[in-house]
Amino acid sequence: MTKAFTNLINSRVLIPSSSSCETLCNKLVPKKLEVFVWRARRKRLPILMELDKRGIDLHSVRCPLCDGDIETVDHSLILCKEAFDVWCKVFDWWGRGGIPFVNVEDLFLDSGQTNSYTGKSIWQAVIWSCSYLIWKNRNQKVFANKSWNTPMTLNEIQIKSFEWVAKRCKSKSIDWHTWLHNPQVFVA
Repeated sequence: MTKAFTNLINSRVLIPSSSSCETLCNKLVPKKLEVFVWRARRKRLPILMELDKRGIDLHSVRCPLCDGDIETVDHSLILCKEAFDVWCKVFDWWGRGGIPFVNVEDLFLDSGQTNSYTGKSIWQAVIWSCSYLIWKNRNQKVFANKSWNTPMTLNEIQIKSFEWVAKRCKSKSIDWHTWLHNPQVFVA
């Protein structure tokens, strides 16, 4: 029954709306992350600017985290100071250089400069996990008035991405200590 429902979602909901924005899949993450990525790439997240475009009366369309700019999908997931600080920590954790993207399209298509299919899938799973958890924590601040905490967000990203990847990756044995201290070996 679950497989039939998943196939129905894939065939009816996750179909590409245009050839320029294909549906991305990654077997190392839960389906909810694939749906999140699909929605983010199509600007279908309930971001303040998008809600305002649809005629919803809002007090402000400024970013609820930094109040530094209008909240768009790109701003919320990448360019907001709070989100960008998380990306810097993730890239430091993975021993990567500067952040190579400024919009969600580049973000979700980032292959991590590896030739290995499994390595690309693992790096993509980390990127998607980070994006999803930034969004989740943004919503907790907006709707539950929880304070934003970059170190705690990074910790959650490390734990959840490990759980999702280690459970689903059949071609590599992934252990917690290496994941935490030397994760780049998994994408080599």
